[in-house]
Amino acid sequence: MNCCLFRIGTVLKDGFEMANVWYNEPKTLKTAFDVISDVVLSAASQQYGGFTIPQVDKILSYYAEKSYKRYYDEYIELGLSPEKADSIAEQKIMEDYKQGFQGWEYKFNTVSSSRGDYPFITVTSGLDTSRWGQLGNKIMYQVHQKGQGKPGFEKPVLFPKYVFLYDKELHGPGKELYGVFEAGQACSQKTMYPDWLSLTGEGYVPSMYKQYKAVVSPMGCRAFLSNYYEKGGQSGP
Repeated sequence: MNCCLFRIGTVLKDGFEMANVWYNEPKTLKTAFDVISDVVLSAASQQYGGFTIPQVDKILSYYAEKSYKRYYDEYIELGLSPEKADSIAEQKIMEDYKQGFQGWEYKFNTVSSSRGDYPFITVTSGLDTSRWGQLGNKIMYQVHQKGQGKPGFEKPVLFPKYVFLYDKELHGPGKELYGVFEAGQACSQKTMYPDWLSLTGEGYVPSMYKQYKAVVSPMGCRAFLSNYYEKGGQSGP
């Protein structure tokens, strides 16, 4: 097949089978990064065209919360105060996010498919308002902005291609996710990523979001696979 908006969150939920091996649902953020990269590389290499992971921030924040609870409970059992346990656990989550995104950027740009090419992988994000969703988005753009490679010679990588889902009611000045917007903007100034997709402007895509709060992510080429239907009716032109 050609082009795919891959529902990785649904695949991970409750576990799945791949290549005759059963994968349990990840219990930590670290494991989620590893399993997602395995699935993406396997699935993307079996098709042509772009491969998009929609709203990756919402997927990863779910597993970040699982890791946080593990870290927090561990430090509480060691006798730390709730404030100290929370602070250290947050630092661990930040490091997990950093290593996870670095791992993705290395794998997606060095592991070729059976055809000898590198799958065109896109991720969209920007709408998760949770503590870990916001943190993950900021770190994702910081990692990409810094680049990969020998110290002092780092360069931004090609994949994954990042697409920022912009909602003026969330990302505008003084709004809840303005810090995430600033991180994306700083990254875009340095690396030309992320691309920006307005969900609250005019046109077909914003009409879907305004009417149904449904986000249909684009392919890496910025094309959309089909019109969006909800409850038997078509949204937009």
